[in-house]
Amino acid sequence: MYQFSIMTESLEHFLVANFSCTKDEASVVASSFKYVKATKNEVLVDDGRVCRYLYFIIKGGAKAYFIDNKGLETIRYVAFENEFIASIYSFTKQIPADEYICALEPCELLAISYSEFKTILSKSSLLKDLYIKMLEETYLYNHWRIETLLRLDTKKRYEYMLLKNRQLVQRLSNKNLSSYLGITQESLSRIKGKK
Repeated sequence: MYQFSIMTESLEHFLVANFSCTKDEASVVASSFKYVKATKNEVLVDDGRVCRYLYFIIKGGAKAYFIDNKGLETIRYVAFENEFIASIYSFTKQIPADEYICALEPCELLAISYSEFKTILSKSSLLKDLYIKMLEETYLYNHWRIETLLRLDTKKRYEYMLLKNRQLVQRLSNKNLSSYLGITQESLSRIKGKK
């Protein structure tokens, strides 16, 4: 029990820092999560399977991605410490996901099942606030992703990442960064070589 409470502290701190809530309210929500470890490249959600958990990353990073019919991977989203990740459409609808989620690095996570999430959601205004914020941020993030992919050329996408989210550039391999930016590894190498 003591070990689990240490693991939930980061989620409690996140909730208290980002929402109007007491430490007790944050503790109740955090206690609904279970501790999970994932090895590098471990798949947390498989394409064609229902996303049963919402994950909060304590340590490490994870990616959500699609694989097209040619076998090419496109990363939709990357999350690191103190961020949530799920196949949100699959999780909220409890239908098969059309994407994968896997660990980019060895991860320590907190996971809440869909049934537990719905139970706590009906009782906790804090979890409702968190859910609304997650949905809003997902919409804004997806809008930003579409806009940058449509409006910025490959060089400007990379420069934008350096300016706005250097952590992605520093922590992702060239393969994952190029997949996230929607460019080839060769293009990314050329762009980096000119810097």
